[in-house]
Amino acid sequence: MARGLHTEENELRYAGSLDEDLPQGLSWDDFRIFLAVVQTGSVNRAALRLGLSQPTASRRLSRLEKRLGIRLFDRDRTGPRLTHHGRRILNDVTAAGYSLARASRSVGTNQGRIEGDCRIVMGDGLATYWMPRFLGKFYELHPNIELKLFVSHDSTAGKNESFDIQFHYYEPVEVDPVAIRVAMMHFVPFASRAYLACHPAPRTIADLAHHRMLEMSAYRVDKGPWSHWLKGAPLQTAPLLTNQSGPLAEAVRQGVGIALLPTYVMAMGDDFVPLDLGLHLPAPVFMSFQRDVAKKWSVRAAIDFLRDTVFQRKSMPWFHDEFHFPTNSWRTHFAEGTPAIQNREAYPAERRAV
Repeated sequence: MARGLHTEENELRYAGSLDEDLPQGLSWDDFRIFLAVVQTGSVNRAALRLGLSQPTASRRLSRLEKRLGIRLFDRDRTGPRLTHHGRRILNDVTAAGYSLARASRSVGTNQGRIEGDCRIVMGDGLATYWMPRFLGKFYELHPNIELKLFVSHDSTAGKNESFDIQFHYYEPVEVDPVAIRVAMMHFVPFASRAYLACHPAPRTIADLAHHRMLEMSAYRVDKGPWSHWLKGAPLQTAPLLTNQSGPLAEAVRQGVGIALLPTYVMAMGDDFVPLDLGLHLPAPVFMSFQRDVAKKWSVRAAIDFLRDTVFQRKSMPWFHDEFHFPTNSWRTHFAEGTPAIQNREAYPAERRAV
């Protein structure tokens, strides 16, 4: 039959995939139709690309929306437009595609032959205290890739398309970037041993009113000044305010005062002492990149390394979604390169973020 490509029988052959790996009622190929609609801009063109009839493609797209319980597209005279939920699904589907591509090239690609450059921008804290610890390993794997690491001091940075990979603390809502949440940073108050040797250790949030509190401008904008957490109580001394993580962390290290720092600093050395006051602030970390840029082998290699090594959440409790109060054992486990899953008990409900 000349029109055999549009029969239900061929639709079933087309849909033959590993659907048993998905929740009941979902099909991998329904997501393929969704992706084709995004790429072509219409259900008709997507159907032609996939060899389906327009009614079949439309019906299966509606089935996908029903199974997911969300609306993927807003439909009007100009054609389908992605909803907010549709953008999130698109990011996940695209990320799955990159994972498949990574699996295929790991079989037949000699990593040492990957050449080129990759331009990365991230916040100064991660760029200064975390990323450099992994650069040696990266160049062992990819000696012919040039990394260009730039530092951003603005929490809203990441919209400059001159960068291949961008790190930020918000999820992009645009259609073009692929956004992957690679970590959840957790902030708690830290002091140094030198500071605590000269000042009584605070035992409650209220006690912080009698200490020298150091601040970062981004924290003040997002969460409010220390006086907010102290419920308006006056501070004993004027705080230090800076717009960069480096000076803030170094001031704590030198015994100047107390500041909110990410818990991963416990894995770096014994200079910082976490204060268990029931104050905990989470901050998601997103890695984003343009789909076309990710076709470069050097950028793909960097994306894989960042996701699987630099932010290896399975062995890094400081980047888990759930909060783990930092322990001294983190340094040993991180130095030895072994899983640092300690203190698995959830932070008590009554001691969570104030």
